[in-house]
Amino acid sequence: MLLTLTQALQLVGITPSIFVIFFLLMLSAKNKQAIILIFYFSALICSFSIPLIEVYPSEMRNRWVEAGLLLGDSTLAAFSFLLICQFVMGRVPPFGYWLVLAIPIFGSSSLIYAGMIQNKYACASDQACPDVQTINTLYHIFSSSVIFLLLVYYISRVGGLHSNDTIKKHKYWLIIALIMLHLLVLAVDLARMSGHFTVEQGLLASTMLRLTFIYLVLTSLFRVFYPGFAGQTVNLVEEEYDPSLDLPFVEKVKMLLEGEHVYRQMRLNRAKLAELVGITEYNLSRIINRHFGMNFNELINGYRIEEAKTRLRNESSQITVIGFEVGFNSIASFNRVFRTKVGTSPTDYRNNERVQ
Repeated sequence: MLLTLTQALQLVGITPSIFVIFFLLMLSAKNKQAIILIFYFSALICSFSIPLIEVYPSEMRNRWVEAGLLLGDSTLAAFSFLLICQFVMGRVPPFGYWLVLAIPIFGSSSLIYAGMIQNKYACASDQACPDVQTINTLYHIFSSSVIFLLLVYYISRVGGLHSNDTIKKHKYWLIIALIMLHLLVLAVDLARMSGHFTVEQGLLASTMLRLTFIYLVLTSLFRVFYPGFAGQTVNLVEEEYDPSLDLPFVEKVKMLLEGEHVYRQMRLNRAKLAELVGITEYNLSRIINRHFGMNFNELINGYRIEEAKTRLRNESSQITVIGFEVGFNSIASFNRVFRTKVGTSPTDYRNNERVQ
């Protein structure tokens, strides 16, 4: 049986995806952060495999195989969200972020797809058959829209990337590439649903977009998840690291924050603090992660909010003045961070403390 152009490209896409998964599985023992990327490329393989169902051996062509592939394909946007969050945080996202997977798991479960596919196989005529691919496309449009709204909300609440200089540009590139891929695939889905593309044209366009994405980002992926690929000397093996070597720098960070109150500087960033401590940005990030249990922004904002709380309780200064003097460069960011950490606004906090 001759393959169509789309099916041939799908086979081309499966090969590098399997290679990446195999590479990351070998790496995952040293770098646990590779797990989300493994899931992402597994979902990509499901996407590439769906148009190939027609050429599967007869014993593999059943509703559960097709339903499983459709479910895997529907998780792409969710794993994109988790991957971008990981790039920003510098670590695997906490459990709460993984709840985004509830959207594809419950919204397009394999049971739902299996039921629709069974009905399709049992149809007496094409006109009576449910269009599983159309339903899957509609779900893609809905879930991608919801997940990327969550992504916009998340990025609006956090600062810059949590990473060292040598790989920061690769993470930026990967985030942009992920967002652009899914926006373009979403545009293709919308064009297909509006009648501007046929089913075959839509599949071909989506396939070419995903193939382009894979071959464009492979180098950056390896450099982010395996720094040795770029000739860097960053060691990812946890057992070879001695935390006691960091203690002098930990004390220096505490002295700068608690003694000199450098967090009050509006323009304080990771590079500036690393310079004051006398270490690289990467080592500063590692120290803050290991010894303070948070990232740079969380650490600095924590000190700012604690001073703000003290001043709100004990002073009559204007709230805007306090916000600027503890280091925030806008009242909006001060109010947002304060509410996130304290659970109430600065005004309500002051009023409640005074009542007590």
